[in-house]
Amino acid sequence: MRFNSEVYWEKGGRVSNQDTLSLQEVEVKGRRILFAAVCDGMGGLWEGEQASGYVAEQLTEWFYREALPMLQRHKSPDRLLRAGTRVFYGCQERMTRFAREKGIRFGTTATVLILTGKRYLLWHIGDSCLYRVTSLAGKARVKRLTQLHAADGHTLTGCIGSFPWRPPDTGSGRVFPAKATFLLCTDGFFHRIEEEKLATALRPQELTGQEQLKKRLVEIAEYVKRRGERD
Repeated sequence: MRFNSEVYWEKGGRVSNQDTLSLQEVEVKGRRILFAAVCDGMGGLWEGEQASGYVAEQLTEWFYREALPMLQRHKSPDRLLRAGTRVFYGCQERMTRFAREKGIRFGTTATVLILTGKRYLLWHIGDSCLYRVTSLAGKARVKRLTQLHAADGHTLTGCIGSFPWRPPDTGSGRVFPAKATFLLCTDGFFHRIEEEKLATALRPQELTGQEQLKKRLVEIAEYVKRRGERD
């Protein structure tokens, strides 16, 4: 087994923020498996960072401890989705107890993607987003694979933490066509960018390697900051 584990962050216009991103790439017997999770914390600064960091850590540990063995044994997508949901519930229970003891309220959104072969699995709660960009007949197309759990686009109606339990949305599907780009991002990003811009920047056929991908990501991050995004 070979793996790469990295964390990326974009602070926007703030000195600090409450986002955590886990990106894990594993190769098992020539088969590449990718895990990505983005969490956006809420509460005071310390509480938000603790919430997002804790949930991202728990989800990453679950990926290595349980999800990878299940994938190697070719367990069904439904079983994997249920197993991942149990991690969300466990985080909810522990964070609720902690918040009660400390007399605080805190929480985090969480959007998780696993790519294996030509299939993807996802878990989502909150107001972050997961997009898929494909190209058919020379035209790039963008599809948002997650729903916003937010009233009027601002007030959260679902998260993990010291709030009423709401199970994450789950889903799975085939990656079609063979080449596709997946983008996970928080609400501090997508409010200031059009889907057409994402399609142009993340067209799969034009992303020839990691450096090209990083360059495009920096470009669209700078684009949303120029348009006034501070988150």
